[in-house]
Amino acid sequence: MLFSDLNKIFVNSNIIGKLPKKKIKFISDHSNNITANTLFVINQKRNFKLSYLDEAISKNLNTIITNRSIENLSVNQIIVKELDKEVLKLVKLIKPFRPKLLVAITGTNGKTSTTWYLSQICKINKIPSKLTGTLGYFVNMKKIKETSLTTPSNLDLYQFAYSSIKQNYNFISEASSHGIHQDRFKNIKIDVAAITNISHDHLDYHESFDEYVNTKISLLTKSLSSNGVAVINSQLKKYKMIEKKLKNKKIKMITYGSKDVFFINNDNLYLNIFGKKYKLDKFKLENKIQKENLECAIACALAMKINPKKIINSLNMLKEAPGRFETINFRKKKSKIIIDYAHTPDALKNILKNFSYDKFKPSLVFGCGGDRDKLKRRKMGLVAAKYANKIYITDDNPRNENPKNIRKILKKYCPKGFDIPNRKKAIHYAISRLDLNDTLIIAGKGHEKYQLVKNKKIDFDDFKITKNIISEL
Repeated sequence: MLFSDLNKIFVNSNIIGKLPKKKIKFISDHSNNITANTLFVINQKRNFKLSYLDEAISKNLNTIITNRSIENLSVNQIIVKELDKEVLKLVKLIKPFRPKLLVAITGTNGKTSTTWYLSQICKINKIPSKLTGTLGYFVNMKKIKETSLTTPSNLDLYQFAYSSIKQNYNFISEASSHGIHQDRFKNIKIDVAAITNISHDHLDYHESFDEYVNTKISLLTKSLSSNGVAVINSQLKKYKMIEKKLKNKKIKMITYGSKDVFFINNDNLYLNIFGKKYKLDKFKLENKIQKENLECAIACALAMKINPKKIINSLNMLKEAPGRFETINFRKKKSKIIIDYAHTPDALKNILKNFSYDKFKPSLVFGCGGDRDKLKRRKMGLVAAKYANKIYITDDNPRNENPKNIRKILKKYCPKGFDIPNRKKAIHYAISRLDLNDTLIIAGKGHEKYQLVKNKKIDFDDFKITKNIISEL
């Protein structure tokens, strides 16, 4: 579709300027996404900042669609009364074809790993898939671009999921609590919706833990289609309540962790699928966290009608998501260094407990982000103090907050922790103090290759820095 075609589509609009005979490649409400082929959506009822428009114009923007005209503007303007309705109509014209299935996975922890496993199961079995989440946008596991949000805006999500020509893709998305609450799945009916777990996070955004829980659950009760499948973790504290709600709505459920899908690890490893046991001769489970994420991914794959034997044959080929349980062997000390995204109390507790045995506890480098949920800092400090041996408190993403104040709170609840502000120095010191056959967890950033300090994004890669330090020691 060309910009000039919009004259015929928006017949009751006020168009200022001459729309070019140039193809519309993308519709966006974010100035970061602008090119000369982008139609920029500006809703002036939502406190739009004109500085964003200046940024967009500097990127060769030529046309905007808005609900109120802007004076002295050098670009074309399409002014409509019902902006959201008109933009949706246009998006549906440009991208009319729905994916084969839409899958959304939410949870405090495990979203990235679970979607990563599920996308790999699809690729291994030659089932076309698209994936969006924390790690970016992917088509058949090939990365096509970065994303700044775990769950993109509704416009971005719709345009990536849907297509201009009929295709056979399945669409898999991480669903953050922000994304669900801000209705980013609006006009996108989900076929398979899953919850991995729910624990403390994002209480700076949500008014209470109950509101956070209800937001997560609404993915199943509001966004899931009437004939969709809900995938639920049997370990959820609210499991019975969720089960009752879904039964009242007559929504089909698959429960993992028990009942429908779960691993049995006695003398041999088995996978139970709807009462049938499959012996797994070559596959080994590494830890409890991997077990739960895999069970969820398998349950989602079954909901997508993927053959159980094909799923099982895929298990040996699955790899961890970047920044999740990434292991570096420090041969000099016969030790392991684990890089992981664990940035919530529950995730930190799980990974520390996973690498504990008898009286052994792993060492830990960790911090907390600034301008975010301050209540979790106390919990993070207490978890570290209880489950880690040598502890190094350092900066995560301080943003616009004084990092010293963040570390001070962590130190209060984890008094045995060494306070080392510089993250690189903290990692170096922690590695240099490793004992033989030790384990060090470097938590909080995982796949992120930067630190956010004030308004700057500084290059910083835990994995790369750790490898460099090891080569020098």
